[in-house]
Amino acid sequence: MPVVSPEAFLSSLTEPAAILDHEGHVCAVNAAWSRLGAEQALAGGRFGPACDYLTRCAEVRGVELVEVLARGVRDVLAGRSQSFMLEYACDRAAPPRHFELVASALPADEGIGALLLHRDVSDRERIAAACRKAEEHLKYVLEMLPEGYWDWDIATDEVYYSGRWCESLGYARGELEPNVGGWVKLLHPDDVSRVMEAVNAYLEGRSPSYHCETRLRMKDGKYRWNIDRGRIVARDASGKPTRMVGMEIDITARREAELVIEEQSRRLRDLSTPLIPITDKVVVMPLVGIVDAQRADQVLATLLEGLGRAQASVAILDVTGVSLIDSHVASVLVNAAKAVGLLGAQIVLTGLRPEVARTLVKLDVPWGNIVMRGTLQSGIAYATRAERGTSMS
Repeated sequence: MPVVSPEAFLSSLTEPAAILDHEGHVCAVNAAWSRLGAEQALAGGRFGPACDYLTRCAEVRGVELVEVLARGVRDVLAGRSQSFMLEYACDRAAPPRHFELVASALPADEGIGALLLHRDVSDRERIAAACRKAEEHLKYVLEMLPEGYWDWDIATDEVYYSGRWCESLGYARGELEPNVGGWVKLLHPDDVSRVMEAVNAYLEGRSPSYHCETRLRMKDGKYRWNIDRGRIVARDASGKPTRMVGMEIDITARREAELVIEEQSRRLRDLSTPLIPITDKVVVMPLVGIVDAQRADQVLATLLEGLGRAQASVAILDVTGVSLIDSHVASVLVNAAKAVGLLGAQIVLTGLRPEVARTLVKLDVPWGNIVMRGTLQSGIAYATRAERGTSMS
């Protein structure tokens, strides 16, 4: 096999490169190495063949940097280490630049000691510095959030909870387990499956975002309502998520207000569809206002539940206060009559004003066995006679 000379080997390298002998003297350099200026790096024209590399370094660099360099290169030359790498900044260049010097051991039987490679890593360093700066800014912004933030290393399952996040729940940072399991323990038992499904759907790509309402147990034992939002910020080479950052916003006041509104709405619905007992077997439901789809459902539900509970045999629906009788309202009444009939009871429809009666005739609705009376009083009289088993004319 032909022997490749050091010069030929170096000329095949595009990066600045030099070869040192066992004493640390430069044996050969390539063209890229020669073009480097001594004021820019630990290489260059003043570091040509036959010079003592480490001695020359001491002439152009500070003591501390040269001591680190000399120790690392000598370990490689003496066979105590296979490689050594040093990154350093050059403030003399304009703009300042960053370099990386790598010393690698060469085969001893070649009579030479080490290969030096010199790289300009300024662009890489600028990108890294920009990333560090962005990370610092993000951390600062997140720390300003009222409830703080969390940072999940998915690969290790470690979770960083900011101090503000812990304090917002009443805990000191060391009191919480720094993993997902610790967070799950804080979730309300009724929320665990729903919330974890939302997390997994996002991680697996089945959902475009993670946004979920949660309840977390505070140190005093109370639960706080939150909007929990998170975003994947890092992935591995295969695209698998490796890091996720998120925050939680306290929405307890909003949720409590919504519960109050829901309760008020429920009471208003109950008031809008009251079921009033007249006798043990007769109940009356006066309808007032507009009967829309939602209220129609409420009418039917209240009517059936009340009839079942009271075991009534006659239900009077009084439409005196209904502002509009159209095909929709008519179908509601017919459906109510059918449902009540299945319970063995009967519907009596009262409050039919003359103009309402004319409207109902035009609608051509199959009224079936619905009894109609003009006034609530006449309907009650009919129902009570039916209850006593007397004439129902």
